[in-house]
Amino acid sequence: MPNKTEQQQRRSTNARSNKPNRYYRQTARGIEAKRDGKPLIFGWGKHLSHSEKVKLQRRSIWAFTSLIILIIVVALSGSWINNNIIIPGLPITTVNGHQIPQSQFRKMVALKTLIEYNVINGKNGLNAQHSTLESQDAAQIATITSINAMITSLNSQIAKLPKGPSAQRTDLTNQLKTQQAALAAANTRKASLENQITILTTQTLPGLEQIFVETQVASDSVMWLQDDELIREWLATQSSALQNRINPSNSAVQKAIDALAANVPASTSYSSLLNQLGVSDGDMHTMMTIKLRLDNMQTYLASLIKSPAYQVHARSMTIDTLAHAQAILKQLQASVATNFAQLAKKNSQDSNTASSGGDLGWLIRGQYAQSETAATVDDWLFDPHRFVGELSPILQENGTYHILQILSIDPSRPVNSQTLQTAQGSLSNPTALNDWALELEAEPNTHISMPDQNMETDPNNFPPTSLLPISPPASPSGTGQ
Repeated sequence: MPNKTEQQQRRSTNARSNKPNRYYRQTARGIEAKRDGKPLIFGWGKHLSHSEKVKLQRRSIWAFTSLIILIIVVALSGSWINNNIIIPGLPITTVNGHQIPQSQFRKMVALKTLIEYNVINGKNGLNAQHSTLESQDAAQIATITSINAMITSLNSQIAKLPKGPSAQRTDLTNQLKTQQAALAAANTRKASLENQITILTTQTLPGLEQIFVETQVASDSVMWLQDDELIREWLATQSSALQNRINPSNSAVQKAIDALAANVPASTSYSSLLNQLGVSDGDMHTMMTIKLRLDNMQTYLASLIKSPAYQVHARSMTIDTLAHAQAILKQLQASVATNFAQLAKKNSQDSNTASSGGDLGWLIRGQYAQSETAATVDDWLFDPHRFVGELSPILQENGTYHILQILSIDPSRPVNSQTLQTAQGSLSNPTALNDWALELEAEPNTHISMPDQNMETDPNNFPPTSLLPISPPASPSGTGQ
């Protein structure tokens, strides 16, 4: 008979066997929540569940993508700031410690380019003048042909008349004389037109196109900015009346801009050219203010050059080396009887004056500086403390060494008209302004740095070559040559 323990075990087994089987579904959430024991990166992450790893991976991808985007934005922003703010703000030159930024240089290049471009290609430019002259010449040829036909007809009519005087002969003869006079005038007019066309096509236009290139425009633009800084520093010490005379008014600037815009080629527009130049109308107003201030200064300085004027008669010699110059000066100082003229003939490098013993003739202030680009020499010559017979020290300039001697001084000597006109110059050839700036630059308290060559030749500072050529053309534009 089974014991009590066995009966309990059978009841327990039967009871379990009579219960239905239950199956539990394993959900995705359950799988993701399980730890798989696999590392995520570098052995780390075994303690994370699958879902936690997926979330972490997604966050890492978004963080990395955002970092890349941020780096790109920062790089682009930095590049834009560097190209549009930092680099343009770097000085291309300095005048007495005042920086002239590259951005201002680029704008001045744009203004000068537009001015010179209009001179050649504008509605009233040289090419337009050439076309007008050719049209007038063609019309003149037609006029001459017509007059010759009339003269031939009159001669034929006169030849058919009966011999002897008559009213008809007198009338035809008078008509013939009138036509002959008209023919002479027409031929004179045609010769004048042909001469103007020749000068324009062989001299004026080629001469301007030779200098209308990037290097010359860049050099002139830097010089304008440097001279303007010198003018403004000088004006700060002058009277308000003189300041108002030199500084252009807003209306004068606007008038100049209007004239500039009105003279652009008929095939384009002022706004279109500004877009090509990469500048605004406001930029052009600012640069035009500088240009007019330079013009006003030239006009003022030219007005100061009058006849009669303080003049100096001097002689000079230009020596190649310092040692050579020192030896010559020592010889001159040792004996007043030493012949300056003979030494100049033998040693001077100046071919224009060596044969005459270095005689410079009578000079007005600025004349020597203009001819020799030697402001230091000019300053010495016209120092009011100079006296007749005085020898200069060795004056160094432009890589050469000068020794001068005063022969005569006249505080009020007449100046011939040609010398006066050359010294005064004009707006297109501002000699008076150039001489003033040259002499000021030679003073010891004036410090002007050499222009940065990289900035002065940077293509980013120049307009398209269609507006400003890199090199001059093989033949003048618009002349058909």
